[in-house]
Amino acid sequence: MAACTSDQEQYATSKLPPSSTQPYQLPTDVSEMNRLGLQHRLWFLMIGGLYPTYIADALQGIMKENAHAVVADIGCGSAIWAMEMARLFPESEVVGFDLNEQTYPDAPENFQFKQCDLSKGLPEIQGATFDVIHCRCVVQHVSNPLGLISVIADALKPGGLLLLADGDWVAFDEDRRPLVPFIYNPAINEQERHNSRQPGSSFYAGWLHLMGKITRSPFYRPIDQMLLQHGGFVDVFAQNYFSPINWSGRDLENGTEMGAIMNQNMKAFFRNSAGAAIRSGVASSMLPIWEEKYLKEFDRRRYNIWHYATARKMGISTVLEK
Repeated sequence: MAACTSDQEQYATSKLPPSSTQPYQLPTDVSEMNRLGLQHRLWFLMIGGLYPTYIADALQGIMKENAHAVVADIGCGSAIWAMEMARLFPESEVVGFDLNEQTYPDAPENFQFKQCDLSKGLPEIQGATFDVIHCRCVVQHVSNPLGLISVIADALKPGGLLLLADGDWVAFDEDRRPLVPFIYNPAINEQERHNSRQPGSSFYAGWLHLMGKITRSPFYRPIDQMLLQHGGFVDVFAQNYFSPINWSGRDLENGTEMGAIMNQNMKAFFRNSAGAAIRSGVASSMLPIWEEKYLKEFDRRRYNIWHYATARKMGISTVLEK
């Protein structure tokens, strides 16, 4: 009994945003920054580097054409992508923007951080400034996703390159079929919840579904659709990537490492997002039960899916290599 109480207290004291009006509902502490570091490595393996292999020639061409190219990382978080980009292109200037201020003791000299509320635009930015803008796992978490894309478009030079990436809240089985999520109903007790559970529903998929409801804007649409809807971009191209959890997947390059990373990443994600779940109405007594069932599914060959879109701002007609 003592152990169960300890677990509940641990979930209940998970770090929460200061108020329900905060646009970002996950913590910004060291544990979450470490998890985002793992997730960065996952992205690196999935897409083949700091940017997708299919866009490499176009991006490197931009960086060569502009001796001091200016790059922005919108919603940079731990700034791991921005700092690695700064090291890869030492003649460039890389600026990281985020709502929450962090410290970057190992930052290269050509990296700088600016704290800002993205819903109010980018601070000190006058007109089209950036040659390349990167925005990963951010757009769905702001109240007005298309508004943020407009902010990005305004800050991007004509012909500039946008790298836009996002996760998703759907889980898949080993044949890449979507799993039916367990749906939490706070109005019924645990026994009724167990009895009413749809046969075959997934607690792992259920947690993702819950986090999607909590953190995703109701105005969010697939990232490539929003780029097309905006109307200010050309050469819009999107690609999906599957990541296995605790197995190597099928026919995936780097699948073994990706599976190991996802095992760590998604374990940490449950703990780090538990505070948001409690805040949404999930009983703290339910969390140890949910976590146990969630973790058991890591041995059942699950996948997550991730989305990446690239585009050029209108102004220079350059066809991206696909």
